[in-house]
Parts: sequence; C-alpha cells; structure tokens
Amino acid sequence: MESLMKYIARTSRLAYLYRSHCLKDLGLGGEHHTYIMNICRNPGITQDDLARLIFINKSNVARQLAVLERDGFIIRRAGTEDKRQSMVYPTDKAYEVLPIVKDMLRGWNQAITEGFTRVQKEELLVSVMKVMDNAVAVVDALPAQGGMGAEETT
Repeated sequence: MESLMKYIARTSRLAYLYRSHCLKDLGLGGEHHTYIMNICRNPGITQDDLARLIFINKSNVARQLAVLERDGFIIRRAGTEDKRQSMVYPTDKAYEVLPIVKDMLRGWNQAITEGFTRVQKEELLVSVMKVMDNAVAVVDALPAQGGMGAEETT
C-alpha cells in the first residue's frame, strides 16, 4: 500500500493553496479559515483552548491571532478569572466573512469529491475521521503533549 500520509499531506497543501487564493481578497491567509470558524463558533474561547481545539501549538496560534487582531477580525481580552489568559472574540468583520469562508470550504469539498457517490463521500468522511481519531490517540499518548482532544476543527 502506498503511503497514506503522502496523499493526506499533498491534499492538505493543495487545500492551503486553494484557501489562500480564495481568501486573499478578504485579507485572510489560507491558514485563517479555521481561526475564523472556531472563534465565531466559540466567542470568548481562551487562546490555549483554541490551540488545543485546532491542534496547533500555542506560539503559532498567538502569531496568527496577532495578525487577525491587527487586521480587525478578532479582539483579545484578559481572562476574567486568570488575567494571564487571553480570551478571543470575533469582531463584526469576522462574522461578515464567515459565510464566505463556509461557502469556500463547501466548494472545496464538492470539488475534491467530484465523481463520488453519496455513499462514497460518507464512507470517506467516516474513514478520515477514524484516521484523525487514531492520530489524536497516538499524540495524546506522547508524554509531552498533555492531551489534544478530538474536537471539530473546521
């Protein structure tokens, strides 16, 4: 069997190129869709919880949030219980681009499953979700990770 990861990684890179192209005129990068989606879905999420939710390390999340804050998509406030913890909130600008981001993702999903039957699409989704769950279990078992959790990321 050929390397599954080779195709997953290539598909991920192609998806990034597609998102970068589609989101460029909105002032967003290819990596920003997941931040917009999850922050709009979870207003007031902590920066650390967001990092766990989207499986990205905290320093990268902080850098991307700084860009989104600079560009007016989010605001960060000190936590109410722990002032060291940043709470992240979407702005009206984030909510305005959210439907466009969702449409872009729907278009990508339709394009990459062109020629698939409904059953094939469902089976693919179930299989990829199982692969992700297994990957989460492997990473959670690493001593330095402290558990990532298997939350939705898009």
